[in-house]
Amino acid sequence: MASVSDLLGKVPFLAVLPPEDRERLATAIKHRRLARGQTIFHKDDPGRSLFFIEEGSVRLYLPSTQGSDLTLAILGAGDFFGEMALLDGGPRSASAVTTADTVMLTLDHEDFTALIQSRPQSATAVLAALARRLREADEMASDLAFLDVAGRLAKKLLDLAQAHGVRRERGTLLDLPLTQEQLASMVGVTRESVNRQLASFRRLGLIGNEGRRFLLLDPEGLRRYTG
Repeated sequence: MASVSDLLGKVPFLAVLPPEDRERLATAIKHRRLARGQTIFHKDDPGRSLFFIEEGSVRLYLPSTQGSDLTLAILGAGDFFGEMALLDGGPRSASAVTTADTVMLTLDHEDFTALIQSRPQSATAVLAALARRLREADEMASDLAFLDVAGRLAKKLLDLAQAHGVRRERGTLLDLPLTQEQLASMVGVTRESVNRQLASFRRLGLIGNEGRRFLLLDPEGLRRYTG
């Protein structure tokens, strides 16, 4: 159970809890194993649980009736999602699907609320985490409005490197199973546009590949495109 407690400690609004309280929450955690491509929930589904990714990766997206979904985030081990529905029990604001075989931990609304009511400092930390997510949404809207394809793609690669980067001798590896189609959805352009821009970045020596994963060779060079 100690390893579960450590994982809970990575979540900002749970990190403020003393170890004994995280241990108490850990006893309420449930494990789920999902195959790649398995839907976790759909937008507008009732939401009663917070999810932690122990292994694997998950894509959060807004579905489109026209078939061009908007990817909001690709999350990996140690990340969490579903916190808004956990707090109010409202409908899911996005859909979630695994992009690799995934092991998740779930914490139900009732167990979390009982702890929040007994720990006011945790409620403050929850508000801070939600505010950060809102700022990220505002930033995405700003990027769509003011950055061109190269700028949006460069910024997204840098953001992913900060969240999921692993240092290598040649640069920073994005340790996520990320396709060009998913990248295109995240920056709001077509896959063909992303393909052309990635090819340009490669010719300029800004990025490379390690297997099927992207390798950032020149982060400063990419940053110049973000204005």
